[in-house]
Amino acid sequence: MKWDKSVFYWLAIAVIACVIYLPGINNSFTFLDDHVQVVENPFIKSLDFQSLKGMFSNFFVGMYQPVTTLIYAVTLSTFGLNPEAFHLLSLLVHVTNCLIVFKILQHFFTTKKLSLILTLLFLVHPMQVESVAWVSAFSNLLFSFFFLTAFWTYIKYKKENNTKYLALCFSLFLLSCLSKSAAVVFPIILLAYDYYLSNKFDIKFVLQKIPFLAISILFGLITILGRETAGHLSDLNETFSAFDRVFLVSHSFLFYPIKLLIPFRLSAFYPYPILTNGSLPILYYISPIVIIGLLTTFFLFLRKKRLIVFGVAWFVITIALVLQFVPFGNQITTDRYIYLPLFGLLVIIGFFLQKLKNPKFILLFIIPLFLLSMLSFQRVHIWENDETLWQSVLETHPTVSQAYNNLGSYALKQNENNKAFDYFHHAIEIQPNYADAYSNRGNLFAQAGNSEAAMKDFNKAIQLKPHADAYFNRANEYSKLNQLNEAILDYSASIKLQPRADSYTNRAFSYLKLRKIELARKDVKIAQELNSSYGRAYFLEGILEQQEDNKAAACAAFLKAAKLGEINAKDAYSKTCR
Repeated sequence: MKWDKSVFYWLAIAVIACVIYLPGINNSFTFLDDHVQVVENPFIKSLDFQSLKGMFSNFFVGMYQPVTTLIYAVTLSTFGLNPEAFHLLSLLVHVTNCLIVFKILQHFFTTKKLSLILTLLFLVHPMQVESVAWVSAFSNLLFSFFFLTAFWTYIKYKKENNTKYLALCFSLFLLSCLSKSAAVVFPIILLAYDYYLSNKFDIKFVLQKIPFLAISILFGLITILGRETAGHLSDLNETFSAFDRVFLVSHSFLFYPIKLLIPFRLSAFYPYPILTNGSLPILYYISPIVIIGLLTTFFLFLRKKRLIVFGVAWFVITIALVLQFVPFGNQITTDRYIYLPLFGLLVIIGFFLQKLKNPKFILLFIIPLFLLSMLSFQRVHIWENDETLWQSVLETHPTVSQAYNNLGSYALKQNENNKAFDYFHHAIEIQPNYADAYSNRGNLFAQAGNSEAAMKDFNKAIQLKPHADAYFNRANEYSKLNQLNEAILDYSASIKLQPRADSYTNRAFSYLKLRKIELARKDVKIAQELNSSYGRAYFLEGILEQQEDNKAAACAAFLKAAKLGEINAKDAYSKTCR
């Protein structure tokens, strides 16, 4: 029996991926969105109708990604809250994506060895690590899977002119949008491929894409709403002028191909540049000149090379959404954004490599691919936990205040309060308008019994950025001081910004102390609906039932709370029910 060489290539891809990424299977969940999207996400705790409704009607960290959240839920129901399962899932999808890339590249290049080399670059490049090693970046892998598969079905449609492939392409595109809205550029990619095949623009190609374009517009609007709701749309006008932003966008555009060729000083966080006397670093001003040079070269020498045109189009179209034309978040660039755009750069690289006449050219790439693999292997370990992650950020960017703030949060989890205080204080020294750090430091002051200092930090945090955590923390301090009406106002403000089970439960405790029993009951019920695993809500339900002399109901609530790990509920059950 003669084996197709492709089978051996597939095995090589899978084995190399396992060597690089399997050590990361034991990495923890990080507090960089993993707890919001997975660990504390109430909608993935079950697969019932209410959970599904929640997945398809809510944003998660500013993104609409119901299919991604559904996959999280299926993984959780099958393997439990085990980070190993989620990391393994990411690895499997990455390997699958590599196999699809290998298949598509063979459509553009006749030499399988060349397609393999390009695929290995997609597989092992250290900029890809973030998408694979970070659980919360799973949406990036999943939408890319549907995107690439949809593109492959479109290739089949153009070859065979069978509408079933076009229908399948549309379905996969919709799934891609439901995984991550970055997929909205897909119709433009199809038009670029139409041009590649026919060397002309035809209105019938555009008309054919109308259903695709309608979906793109819909998900584009949903994305803007989600980003705005989460507060991710940044107002850079106070820091950077419109003139500055031209250079910021130019720098962001060049960042990805440069880091692809020279992957140095990679980081999980790339901060915006610091203005010196109102000016950006010199490299930002050089960026537009470099882009003009590249465009000139393209139009003079390469614009008639359709494969080059398609590769450039793929990269530009898929990277355009993250170039901060509309600023969001607090990073100017990020490694994971190159995951799908990298395919376009591979097509460009492949165009030039196929000009090499010597079939043994593959030997030239063994050492570079090996070195890239080693870099990726090292970067996988950076994602081991929050401490290793943010310490690595400080190695390349020592003035990132968010890194110190997140290291402080990690230190708190390790019960290292003094260390955490130093981190929060350092974060504030670097960025005096950092609301989160004030809120976190205020919590430490509160724990130490220094209410005056705590309230001062909470007030400052709310003044800088009215956000849910700061209101929640200040409400807790008001509650400790028995200023219950003030506490209720702050809990309500926190709930308005971000409805959470703990906010409703704590407000319910305040209502209970004021003898507003019905309002307390209502809040407890909402808290349980938001998070059916939040033991404190059931503990409070037990107290409410106990006050109404409903012993059986109180005991049932205490027992459930105790099973969910609420320590106070165990004592209450022992005293009341035994």
